[in-house]
Amino acid sequence: MNARSNLLIREAGGLMLFAAGIFLLLFTANLRSRIYYHAPDWSFLLWISCYCGLTGLGLLKLRKWAVLLAFLPGVVYVAIVAYGLSKGASVQVPWIHFAAAAVFNYVLAVMLVAIPVVMLRSWRELRW
Repeated sequence: MNARSNLLIREAGGLMLFAAGIFLLLFTANLRSRIYYHAPDWSFLLWISCYCGLTGLGLLKLRKWAVLLAFLPGVVYVAIVAYGLSKGASVQVPWIHFAAAAVFNYVLAVMLVAIPVVMLRSWRELRW
């Protein structure tokens, strides 16, 4: 296996495990605030943490199914942006000017798809 692509996949796995820890921390903080302060239920953070943890472990072990799972956020994000554009909606981030928000959304969509595409170059060396 190419050492550079191996390193990229393992670093992506480490970042996914870091993100899993962050989302788990956010879930526990939300759980605490729900118990003490009757805050809104953000239990989806647990599911995001499980997704990031599972994908991160798979990427660290160089598995094909983990690379396929890494495509999921990019595909969902592109589908949401495409649906919004087809309906004539403009997705805007409050702290950024409109044109910059559009560029931000397009760059995010490209990044969420491009990183797993780079990992696909070493598809034959990965294991199921």
